[in-house]
Amino acid sequence: MKKVLFLLSLLLVFVISCGDGSDTVKPGKQEDPADQADSADTSEDTDHADSGKPSDPADPADSTDPAEQAEPSKEPDADKNPDEPQEPEEPAAERFCQYACTTASDCLTGGTSAIYDEDNFKCENGKCIYLGCLSDAECDEVYGAVTEATGRVYRCNKNGAYGYPECTPTCSNAADCNLYGDGSTQYAYDLDNNKCESGLCVYTGCLSDAECQATTYSDLYKCLPQEYAGKTLKICTVTCQTADDCPNSLYECKGSRCVMKSCESDEWCRKYDENYSCF
Repeated sequence: MKKVLFLLSLLLVFVISCGDGSDTVKPGKQEDPADQADSADTSEDTDHADSGKPSDPADPADSTDPAEQAEPSKEPDADKNPDEPQEPEEPAAERFCQYACTTASDCLTGGTSAIYDEDNFKCENGKCIYLGCLSDAECDEVYGAVTEATGRVYRCNKNGAYGYPECTPTCSNAADCNLYGDGSTQYAYDLDNNKCESGLCVYTGCLSDAECQATTYSDLYKCLPQEYAGKTLKICTVTCQTADDCPNSLYECKGSRCVMKSCESDEWCRKYDENYSCF
């Protein structure tokens, strides 16, 4: 009987010891590295699952720099190259009062002469344009008396100083173009203000304020550039201090000179002259 109880006790001890060591790593035994890697992967997956975030890469919108989110992006103009400098817009061209017309005859103002009658004008886009002289015969008719008195013969010079054909004296040198005939140089229309070109005199403009004042006997005149039919020529021009010094109400005083005002409309121009329109 004692042997039987002893055997049962040994069996009970064996069963208890096997149940306690099932989940425990025994001292002196190390885990396989592969088992550690698998355990780490499992741990990471468990962390994702616990946090409620997917294991896939994050949405790009979530990774945007906060500084970029704070300032909205600006779309460039599709019609403009941002790399090229943008040119400033040109201001609208100024318009001025000029004689209006439907035919060339509307351009005649008062008296006429051979170089200022109907065939010396054209009406273009409703505006009068002076054509200059048309022939030597026209110049003979206008300057015949001068030729008889001085011997100066005038011809129609297609290369006139003012941008259109004009009657000028014939010449062999610049001295023939001196209106004073004495070799002077102190005036605005004498020896040093002309050139002889292809046998015809061409006015080259004034050279100084002193020339203009000597010619006009007035300190109000200065030698200033003016535009004529696409050409720039310096001529003696009356200066001003106020608009009252200018020829009429169509002019204003700017930079000590009278300049025509920019017009606003045809009606604005016709307040001064019923034949004017704004071009």
